[in-house]
Amino acid sequence: MIEPTVESLFDPKIIDLNINAKTKDEVITHLTDLLYESGYLKDKDSYIKDIYFRESLGITGMGDNVAIPHGKSDSVLNTGLAIGKTNHMIPWESYDNQPVNIIFLFAVPNNDEGSKAHLHLLADVATRLGNDDILKSIKSAQDFDQLKNALFK
Repeated sequence: MIEPTVESLFDPKIIDLNINAKTKDEVITHLTDLLYESGYLKDKDSYIKDIYFRESLGITGMGDNVAIPHGKSDSVLNTGLAIGKTNHMIPWESYDNQPVNIIFLFAVPNNDEGSKAHLHLLADVATRLGNDDILKSIKSAQDFDQLKNALFK
């Protein structure tokens, strides 16, 4: 199996840079709806439950207004990476105690391949977000092409 990367999973159908949400629940539900409507999930409620189980284990707000909620789920049909940007700062448990407005929501199957994909994706996202220039470009991206250029310079 070829390990998935942010680039290999970059799908405009599961990216929304104009989310009008005010809570963590609204953001996760919205991105889950995109994943479901695009064929990545077979059950939205079960997937959300699995995401919140992972949320209960530790902080997913990485700092610098970015969150990477994730978790493995039996509801995932295809590995995916939903990306969202909100119009408002969203309260979210984070390492710097700041709200977020950039969200990378992982959808990975709950199996051995999913576990490997999960770790590989976490590392890839963290590497990209650890680059100040990339992060600044992601934050200023207003559309799909600008986000694509920011992530894959």
